[in-house]
Amino acid sequence: MITPPAYTDSSSAPSAAPALPGHRMVLGAVSPMALDGGGHLGPFTVAYQTYGTLNADKSNAILVCHALTGDQYVADRHPITGKPGWWEMLVGPGKPVDTDRFFVICSNVIGGCMGSHGPMT
Repeated sequence: MITPPAYTDSSSAPSAAPALPGHRMVLGAVSPMALDGGGHLGPFTVAYQTYGTLNADKSNAILVCHALTGDQYVADRHPITGKPGWWEMLVGPGKPVDTDRFFVICSNVIGGCMGSHGPMT
């Protein structure tokens, strides 16, 4: 059983994380996350992007997950490569995942190195 991590919202990630646009959250800062194998993980930084506006009853959130080769820049121009977001055709105002209706969240995976803790940290 995995214990949910404690978290703190942080605009300043640890110094080893790249300075990229977007949001960062430090997880496991209060208590490290217990892993099934008996170890613990924390604290670690997870970078994420959001699109749209969360409604009052918080019922319009969509979490977009990506493969290890992706990142959190779903509908933004990538800050390093300059390429369009990898789901730019699907996420945005008037698109299938309509950010005028939905609040979209996409986090960078741990080890993804685009603001989340990676091998160098």
